Amino acid sequence: MTSLKHRLSFGLTATIAVLLFIQWALISYFVGQMNEDQLLDRMQREAESLLASIEIDASGEMKLDPRRMSSVYMTPFSGHYYTVCANLQCQQSRSLWDHNFSLNLLRPGERINHYTTGPEEQRLLTLTMGFRKQGQQLTIAIAEDTSALQAQLSQFQLQFSLLSAVGLLLLLLIQWWLVRNALQPLGSVQEDLTRLERGEIDQISTDAPDEIQPMISELNQLLHSLTRKNRRSREALGNLAHALKTRLALINQIADRPEIRVNRELQDTIYNASSAIGQIIERELKRARLLGAPLPGQRVALRQELTELTETLRQLYLEKAIQFHITIASEAKFYGDREDLLEMLGNLLDNACKWCEQEVKITITADKGVQFIIEDDGAGCSAEHLHSITRRGFRADETRPGSGLGLAIVYDIVDSYDGVLLFDASAMGGLKVIVRLPERYSR
Repeated sequence: MTSLKHRLSFGLTATIAVLLFIQWALISYFVGQMNEDQLLDRMQREAESLLASIEIDASGEMKLDPRRMSSVYMTPFSGHYYTVCANLQCQQSRSLWDHNFSLNLLRPGERINHYTTGPEEQRLLTLTMGFRKQGQQLTIAIAEDTSALQAQLSQFQLQFSLLSAVGLLLLLLIQWWLVRNALQPLGSVQEDLTRLERGEIDQISTDAPDEIQPMISELNQLLHSLTRKNRRSREALGNLAHALKTRLALINQIADRPEIRVNRELQDTIYNASSAIGQIIERELKRARLLGAPLPGQRVALRQELTELTETLRQLYLEKAIQFHITIASEAKFYGDREDLLEMLGNLLDNACKWCEQEVKITITADKGVQFIIEDDGAGCSAEHLHSITRRGFRADETRPGSGLGLAIVYDIVDSYDGVLLFDASAMGGLKVIVRLPERYSR
């Protein structure tokens, strides 16, 4: 989905641009109309002045007094023209030269204005009016070249367009600033969500616009409820596990009684059943821990945790004198549940220590996320077993102690983080385990 900032900016930009275009069109129209009205008003006065210069003698012949007319009508193609018609006789200005000017005869009081093409392809605005003088009907047409007027209008439109473009740019800058400031609280909320993901805070700040405060309050309430329910669930599981382990211990004590000991088969059955139940309890407790806290964990100190974990394993496998080689990239980070990480690495390293000869290599890199690589110098795993190695209860060597749950639990942890678990042959000779977790757990 397009960001809210971009959508608002695009919407406001389009709206402002359309409004400015409409304003430009309306102003251009009204300015052109005002100029045309002023020109028609002046042309009407010219027609009335021309009417005053007309004399009709007793024979009905029409004469115009040149002394009462403007000199522009005497200059050929001056852009100012007239035509007068009365009693089927017409006279036109010298400025028309030999150009024929068509004229519709009008009754007194009638008036028509229109655009036409004049001499030398001039665009003329023509005003035609009907009069009555000395008992005779006259039609007077005044025409004027509007080229200069159109040039002035075009110049005005150009200047207004440039001014509108500057205004649009200023308005866009202002609206960008307003949108940026209006959405700034959302940036704070996003920052809080990032800190929440890293486990630095457990609630989102309610200092936000009124429109999103209800959503933040509901989210904070949900986080609080999840935290409380998760804590109660873990406590309940712990109590249940403690109670069951106590009962299992009692069952084992009963199996040690003399009357049970005499029946070796029955005693072994009880021991096997209690052992299986104990493994189920441990497995379910570990699976419950995979849920982690309802909030993402804080940043885990990888080197410190690995150092403590390897030291513990070195004591457990003291007879092997295992050498651990730890390499951690400076940019490698993990933000998640510390218990999940220790459970995952503990199972992987315990498996490596169990099968290695003397060396275990641990490499942590940052490659579009965080990547853990565990290698050992043991005998490795056959190709046909690699695809089954994470199956719950699968054991490649039944002679070695274990329940076959370790790698399956690792798979559950990796899957809960949307990660990838891979197995391959190590250059050291043993098994190579690769765990890749998404980028959101490394930033």
